[in-house]
Amino acid sequence: MKVSLIGYGAWALAKKGWGDVDEKEAIKTVEHAVENGVNFFDTAPVYGFGTSEQLLGKVLRPVRKKVFIATKCGLSWNERGHVFHDLSRDTVMREIEMSLKRLKTEYIDLYQIHWPDKRTPLFETLKTLTELKKSGVIRHIGVSNFSRALLQKADRLAEITALQSLYNLLQREAETELLPYCRKNSIGFICYSPLAQGLLAGRIRPDFKPGKHDVRRLNPLFKNRAVFRRSMAFAKSLPAPPASAALKYLSEKKGVATILVGMTRVTHLLENIRITE
Repeated sequence: MKVSLIGYGAWALAKKGWGDVDEKEAIKTVEHAVENGVNFFDTAPVYGFGTSEQLLGKVLRPVRKKVFIATKCGLSWNERGHVFHDLSRDTVMREIEMSLKRLKTEYIDLYQIHWPDKRTPLFETLKTLTELKKSGVIRHIGVSNFSRALLQKADRLAEITALQSLYNLLQREAETELLPYCRKNSIGFICYSPLAQGLLAGRIRPDFKPGKHDVRRLNPLFKNRAVFRRSMAFAKSLPAPPASAALKYLSEKKGVATILVGMTRVTHLLENIRITE
């Protein structure tokens, strides 16, 4: 399947950590995404502790054969909501079963290691994913948030189809090693946070400060006020609207397979599709 340049990032769909997200409008946005040619949908169990996968599964079930669903493994949580890394075989097998149920599907198109787990040998995890691929439960293996060295190691241990990594006009570290490696080795590069969690969208006020439960409180672009002010000034210097310059920059980079944008409003979805047409 050829994936759409604009992909749907479903973290905000879970609402948790993203402020005032209207669930009905968010679901409507997913429906409009399908109608307007978006066929790549990325989620993870940890997004809302299963909520994102459940909502996405409900909306995409009628059009399952027309879309490419990507989810992840490796971030678990306990009854208190504490999140921890675990890529052991038993956990991966348990997670894939839960994801299949929540997404209401018999297979996952792209199953990704969400973050590296220092306690579990990478060989063990990739061996498990390769077995799942051979059984048809997953179609492709991907990794996320991997360094060049770790990606290279993974690529020797299994057939890696895609790398998902942070990449935007404010954070371009991926251009140094990751993107060139992916191009050279035919690994699809998936950009996340292309609008720097809103900083490049042109809708954040200069006095904005992430709340206690806002996921952006941990983002260095927001956490450090001096960095935040410089980032705002950079966004303001871009041709209006800044989101257009930000998305076009990524779309023109060779090797970029899809750009994940978190969209919970139909108007934002249509704007972003129009920008990259």
